[in-house]
Amino acid sequence: MALIITLLVLLLALALLSAGMFVFVFVRRPVPSYDTPEALDASRWRDYRDPLYGGICWLRDRNPEPVTVESFDGLRLSGRFIPRDHARGALILLHGYRSSPEIDVTAGLSQYYAMGLSLLICDQRAHGASEGRLITMGIKERYDAVAWAEYLARRLGRETPVYFGGISMGATTALMASDLPMEANLRGVIADCGFTSPGDIVRYLMKRHYRLPPKPLAALLNLSCRLFGGFGLDQWSTVRSMERVRVPVLFFHGEADHFVPQEMTEAAYAACVSPKRLLTFPGAGHGLSFMADRQRYVAALRQFIDETIGGDHGTLGT
Repeated sequence: MALIITLLVLLLALALLSAGMFVFVFVRRPVPSYDTPEALDASRWRDYRDPLYGGICWLRDRNPEPVTVESFDGLRLSGRFIPRDHARGALILLHGYRSSPEIDVTAGLSQYYAMGLSLLICDQRAHGASEGRLITMGIKERYDAVAWAEYLARRLGRETPVYFGGISMGATTALMASDLPMEANLRGVIADCGFTSPGDIVRYLMKRHYRLPPKPLAALLNLSCRLFGGFGLDQWSTVRSMERVRVPVLFFHGEADHFVPQEMTEAAYAACVSPKRLLTFPGAGHGLSFMADRQRYVAALRQFIDETIGGDHGTLGT
């Protein structure tokens, strides 16, 4: 009897541990607002206050139109649309894990706009104004990206060139969405410091940041993902999508990124069977390549758009 009780207690402890990790990693939590200089000064983004706040002001000044789509599983997803007169195409921008467009994408909005692109700035599911209780790190978000692409196709015309652009989890979402069928004229993907899969990044962070045994704990976490989230940690990966992708991909990664290792972008790049280019940035931390060398970053973006928007890939991949 004592052995049975011990086993039951152990199983209960493991179940509670699994559920606790699931809540910690995947359940929605409020994301602080960094939309004032004072809030930025009091945050870890203080060193980048000027470009970030400049981008936030640029976005406000354009008075973006609130737009929504419904996800495949019935969530109301929210975004902001900035149309451009005589646009060459449209860019869908996807932010990272427990972050926001204000932090992750606004600093570069004026650059994309100057390249002739209309902009669709999305709140990923379980973030911002979008509905959802669970973050799935790209597994379900990839279908949300397709829903946004098809929204633009209906609104702007199916011949309109569309791009996915994302940072961190947004890059993972964009890469995982790129090989899915869609009623949109997808011309390319811009992926900045994405991880390969939820399982890969969870195991990496468990080992590097928390000094925990990654394999048994990730296996426990995966049980709760399956039971409570309807997805698996290793259900899909950017590597698998890149083995099937047919549109050009531009990869960025900071060489001093200690949150998502550069090797994850390199793995996706190596697997990519379409025209591709990879730029790394010495000294740049996670999601900070643009801040580290804006001139080089923007030049690569401009060349990528110019080479792909008409379907001609030029020297991409050489």
